[in-house]
Amino acid sequence: MDARTEPRRRTSEQNVVAQLAATPGRSARQWTDLPERCLELNWPEIGVLALQHRVEGLLCAALTEAGCADQVPASVLSMLRRQAARAEARYRTCHDALAELAGRAPNLVSELVFFKGAGIATRYESRAHRMLGDFDLIVAEDRADELRRHLLELGFWEKPGRNGPTYFRNTSDLPEAGVEPACFDVHVDAPPKYNRTEVTRGPLWLSSTEPSVLGGIACRRLPVEMEIVELISHSSEHALSWIHVCVDDDVRMIRHLDVELLCEQEQVDAGRVGKLAQELGLTGEFALGLAVHEALRGGLPPVLEPLRPLVEPVRDLVDVVALPDGRLETWPVPLAERAFRTDRGALALAMMPDGRRHRDQWFHWRQGLLEGSEDVAAIAHRAEERVRSVLAV
Repeated sequence: MDARTEPRRRTSEQNVVAQLAATPGRSARQWTDLPERCLELNWPEIGVLALQHRVEGLLCAALTEAGCADQVPASVLSMLRRQAARAEARYRTCHDALAELAGRAPNLVSELVFFKGAGIATRYESRAHRMLGDFDLIVAEDRADELRRHLLELGFWEKPGRNGPTYFRNTSDLPEAGVEPACFDVHVDAPPKYNRTEVTRGPLWLSSTEPSVLGGIACRRLPVEMEIVELISHSSEHALSWIHVCVDDDVRMIRHLDVELLCEQEQVDAGRVGKLAQELGLTGEFALGLAVHEALRGGLPPVLEPLRPLVEPVRDLVDVVALPDGRLETWPVPLAERAFRTDRGALALAMMPDGRRHRDQWFHWRQGLLEGSEDVAAIAHRAEERVRSVLAV
């Protein structure tokens, strides 16, 4: 075994990120030895882990809560603060654009279903605590053209996708200068089954939605059990994808803090969650996502404990990765350790032949990913077969 891939225990630096909670106060309480050891830690490594896990704002606030911020290197602390401000700016830019859209098409916006970061960011103590890249939304197929027309009239440009388009609008002629673009990731009729070749447009996603308000704007949301199914399934499909590892988007703590926050703030019926995973055709992805959550967080949220029987049959599959050339490989480092290493991308590249370990290839492979070349679905189907007997009980 190569020294770079030798399994190792979490370091104190990795535990600083691993022990984060959805609130700064709880994070500070969990860092029992941080105040005494703060000056000994490798803060550049902690900063990179925070970036990879999208918890920069939470980490920054928790350090202040713990009374340790003034002991962190100034450059690392400055980066965390800039990223926290960026998270807030991203939300504000997307929300302002949504307000524009609602001003010209309120009846349309009131039927749009917002999920993931768009709705969850406001549940944190501050929007600076929850980095997001866009507002994800579901639109009914018969209103997709109307939405497209309004967004184009508002100056957005469209990037087509297999599961629906993404719309972007730069707020500056110099987006590289750090001004955040407005971005809407549009899913027609349903969220996608990530990395699968089939398109899923089950009627449940739209027929089960609830009225909601997003910063004063009338819209709709998924019921909490459906939102949890989507979040957990989404996390597994990223964790098993080689290309997502290469772009540091494989295992992100923030997705799992989202789940914990929903479980804490709302009445969640675990039986309903499990049943919805079956009805939506996401049994394999959902069981894998629970196993990813357990590996990352050391257990499941208490309210989801009744679903633990789904984890045991698939636990080993979270260490399988789908490569863009069709191969399925097993990681040499288990997920509980791998998730808190900053060199996951290097480990992924080492799986490819020497001549294919350079950036130019990534974009070619990513196009292949969109066409289903990464067989993440094969891992999900294997998981689905394993948990079938559990679900039949």
